Amino acid sequence: MTLVDMPGYGYAKANREVKEDWQGMMFDFLRGRPTLRRVLLLLDARVELKENDREAMALLNRAAVIFQLVLTKGDVPKPAALAAKRAEVEALAGTFAAAHPVVLATSSGTGAGIPELRAALAELAL
Repeated sequence: MTLVDMPGYGYAKANREVKEDWQGMMFDFLRGRPTLRRVLLLLDARVELKENDREAMALLNRAAVIFQLVLTKGDVPKPAALAAKRAEVEALAGTFAAAHPVVLATSSGTGAGIPELRAALAELAL
């Protein structure tokens, strides 16, 4: 049994077969949903990208689901570090056909980026 880092859910004890089953269920849920306009993938601006972040992007890409990357806790890194993180994430997004090209940076503490995120979501509701 190994520890599996489930994006957004912390760690779970699960063997490889269980992990693959979870990924298969997520893939089946996501693909073939024409009403699903976009998935937002939240990434912590304070930490390095993890392998399971890349795996989540690859899964969404394989399922042909448009996804947009949103940096959270954008008030914590210094402006130069946040700009570098955004550039890194934008470059990574550019490697996936299903990735929306705009990476948003947000902060729930200061409210920075929240109007832009709301505007992006409002466009999808039209």
